[in-house]
Amino acid sequence: MYKAWHLRLQKHVVIKEYIYGPPGGCETRSNEVEALKNVKNAHLPQVLDFLSDGIRACTVMEFIEGDSFDKLLGNGHGFTEEQVIKWYGQLASALAVIHKQDVCHRDIKPANVILTPGGDVCLIDFNSALVGESSSRLISRSLGYASPEQYEAFKRLGKALKEQQGGNTPCALGVRMNEAETELIEDDCITVSTENGDASLSVLSDSRSPVPDTRLQREMLPGIDWKRSDIYSLAATMYHLLTGKRPHKRVEEAVTVPKPERFREGLVNIIERSMRLDPPERFSSAEDLAQALWDIQRVRVS
Repeated sequence: MYKAWHLRLQKHVVIKEYIYGPPGGCETRSNEVEALKNVKNAHLPQVLDFLSDGIRACTVMEFIEGDSFDKLLGNGHGFTEEQVIKWYGQLASALAVIHKQDVCHRDIKPANVILTPGGDVCLIDFNSALVGESSSRLISRSLGYASPEQYEAFKRLGKALKEQQGGNTPCALGVRMNEAETELIEDDCITVSTENGDASLSVLSDSRSPVPDTRLQREMLPGIDWKRSDIYSLAATMYHLLTGKRPHKRVEEAVTVPKPERFREGLVNIIERSMRLDPPERFSSAEDLAQALWDIQRVRVS
């Protein structure tokens, strides 16, 4: 990721390289970026452009001043309940806007939320986003923040790929997973995408050689409600800000928010509901989530 100066717009922007998927993935990604350009909200950066030289492809986005929450948490910063409720509401409203445009973020975590100098928040990094029924899909997980269904898809595809490779999976290009990064299929080694209804499995090595398979999407990719998955990840992020504790990396160990006597009961209930393991038990939409957060703010004021 690079910070650059946009000559025409005369302002700083962020350039982030896109991880290649199957053949045709760059064209699909270009179409996705065009759709993202139409999404506007005070708590989202403006997506500006998509660049490709035939070898690399990058998204260009508005640069947001401030610090990411993973950095702030890492430096020992704590946050008040009132701050968390305010930021939670801002991010829920941002989700409502992108979901209405059929865009799902799919990688919400403290590293992808910026605290601006004005005290507001902005959700950044749409390189894992899914637009509509895009044919290019990257299955990934950020430990502690990914939804249970992401874990399950990740686990199944990773296992299938290992079996396909005879138990040996070549390691991918890229950095090792830490708290600020997203794991791409089983120990950071595999990227799985789908193309035109069939699975095209890309094992990223120095040659970026594709490993085709025609069975895996039907057998291994469950239907995921990515909007409810975003709601889960947002709640996991807010849980971390509220308690100072990162959600457990093993998603099957359900998160328990501290007792209501420490935090407002309404906020605890919203986080717990949003992090239910069964997606239909969560809020049905980001709009409903935003309304619930507005309601507890209004009760406090009155």
